[in-house]
Amino acid sequence: MLEVSRILTAAGLVAASTGLVVYAMGAAFVDPRSYEMNIGIVLMIAGVIATVIGVGLYRKESVD
Repeated sequence: MLEVSRILTAAGLVAASTGLVVYAMGAAFVDPRSYEMNIGIVLMIAGVIATVIGVGLYRKESVD
């Protein structure tokens, strides 16, 4: 389970970072692109949730 928590944490951080980049790309236009902004927001939220779950699992496993 320790490996799963590490993978989930790493994947969550990557997803959140990618979401931030995609959001910024959508917002960089004079007429903001709502599709890219929506995808970026979803990726950021999912990434943060995955990171929190992964860190929580890691702390739980490392204490036991």
